[in-house]
Amino acid sequence: MKARKGTQPVLTRDYVRSEVARRYATRLHMTLIIAGSVSVGALVTALLMRAGVDSLWLRWLPALASAYVAFFAGVWLWLRLSAYGRHLREAARRDRESLVDNGIDVLDAFTNLPLPRGGGSVVREVLRSGGGAFDGRGASASWVGDSVSQAVSAPSGIADGLGDAAGEAVGEAVGAIAGDDGGIVLVIAIALLALVLAVLFGAAAFVIWQAPAILGEVVFEVLLGSPLVRGVQAVDAGNWARALFAHTWKPFGLVTAFALAFAAFAGAAAPQARTAAEVIATLSAKAAD
Repeated sequence: MKARKGTQPVLTRDYVRSEVARRYATRLHMTLIIAGSVSVGALVTALLMRAGVDSLWLRWLPALASAYVAFFAGVWLWLRLSAYGRHLREAARRDRESLVDNGIDVLDAFTNLPLPRGGGSVVREVLRSGGGAFDGRGASASWVGDSVSQAVSAPSGIADGLGDAAGEAVGEAVGAIAGDDGGIVLVIAIALLALVLAVLFGAAAFVIWQAPAILGEVVFEVLLGSPLVRGVQAVDAGNWARALFAHTWKPFGLVTAFALAFAAFAGAAAPQARTAAEVIATLSAKAAD
């Protein structure tokens, strides 16, 4: 942090990054964070398998998303435990105070609403306007029930439709390949799995190598949101999660893309297999026949 005599210190990204790298073993800490994230993803896919989810992509997609969320949680915990956690706690306290103030303003606005004549409430009048009674009888109750049931069933229906469409497309491609030579399917599966592992380890190595810059950037964003910085520069700054996402979404996106590509191919080539090892074993047995 550079400072002139008689002036307030000025934050610079380069200084914050070098200071963070000097004070902490950032690559070791990032390795621990990634290891925790991978453990969360493995736990999620294991729990889904025990719950009866056999499709690879239906297990891997939520597992990857959970691992990415756990990665953010790990960086948040690192920030809290670091010397910069005080600024993070101050920002959280200001957000809570702002939320409480906004809640009071909204409550005041609602209390100033004119009540309907006859002693009824606004909510009751809204329900009556729908044609149904407040006790659940009438058209409004059935309309709400139908709407809720449709909203609940819509996501699962969309997911099933997308999964069936993707499975049919990949299945046709795999069937065409298998018609010529069953061994080609095995080779493609092994190549895809090797790419998934290579991208996974490569992405992890990249994030670990870039740990001084990544953690230095999130610390810089935390400091921007602290009282150390005043003026227009700090108004829209201080979002460490946005900075972390900007530095890590590409590696995560590559891992997700290759993992789902293998899962889709495996679901078409060996639909009875529940794991990647079972996929390779099943295709090896088919190629040997």
